Amino acid sequence: MSDPTTEGYTVSVAEIEGMVRNLCGYALSEPDPLQRYLDLTHHQVLFDGIVEALRRERGRALADLVVSGTPVEAVAAKTNLGAVPKVRKLITLAGENDRVKAAAAAAKPAKAAKAAKAAKNAADAEQPDTPPPPPIRITGKRMLTAAERIALGLPADGPVPRPKPAKRRRAAA
Repeated sequence: MSDPTTEGYTVSVAEIEGMVRNLCGYALSEPDPLQRYLDLTHHQVLFDGIVEALRRERGRALADLVVSGTPVEAVAAKTNLGAVPKVRKLITLAGENDRVKAAAAAAKPAKAAKAAKAAKNAADAEQPDTPPPPPIRITGKRMLTAAERIALGLPADGPVPRPKPAKRRRAAA
């Protein structure tokens, strides 16, 4: 069964055989043919379920892309799906339509808010700006805040108490 949402992706026969050996080794080594058939049939049904789960997860990933603000057309192009209906199909299979629609609805008021903010910024640009603060010379050192000093067991302000250097002892000769 071919899935139109995976067009362009191919795997070799060796990859498939290797995966079957890895995942079904126990069933393949069953000496009783009837039991081997039953085990392999169970694996096939299990793997069909895994395929559906992977399809749902792919749909969730696409929904995450759309919710994060990527246009559906761009998602279709970036994922090699090529067409918006394929993207929407996977999102629907994942049950993520409501979340995508909610994000699209939230984006519309955001666009209006951006336009209002741009208008406000244009109005602010006409007013004289306050001058920037004077530059501060960076020395590579910083001052501890009062809270940091207290956390270190130092007084909140004032000089840092320095220990007296230890007296040196002469080595016995």
